[in-house]
Amino acid sequence: MKEKTYLSNIIFTENGEIDIIQLNNLYRIIGWDLHNRRTEIETEEMIRVSHYYISACTQNKQLVGFARVCGDPYIAQVLDVITHPNYRRQGIATRCMTGVLAYLQNSNYVSVTLTDGSGLKDFYQRFGFQTIDIETPTRVWRRGTDKIKISQANQE
Repeated sequence: MKEKTYLSNIIFTENGEIDIIQLNNLYRIIGWDLHNRRTEIETEEMIRVSHYYISACTQNKQLVGFARVCGDPYIAQVLDVITHPNYRRQGIATRCMTGVLAYLQNSNYVSVTLTDGSGLKDFYQRFGFQTIDIETPTRVWRRGTDKIKISQANQE
């Protein structure tokens, strides 16, 4: 599915074309690749093996948000939920997670996890991800545990 949706001048695209250079730059901007270790080839492979991904771009085609899901047919992990620092607090990560949640709800995954290093208390809980242990940032999602419906997540 290559669906596009809009959020006040931000265009969200699911499983569509993505500018690899901009994605690598976004990783650097948020501090995940301070030593420029990511190569275009590696990032292209990362996208290729992702089961689902969603990108958020301005109307000028600047990449400002991203999230993806990887795994095998039974177990998946939500990865790389990121937003450009200049575009935070506008609902971009929420809309990306809404896309991830819709994908997960239509999947056959037995278990889905993510590692929460966001520092945003309760952000992932809104999407049904529960803390496994208070000592670890790992969260787990199981079908039917989502606390909010997709339409509610879009409104925040």
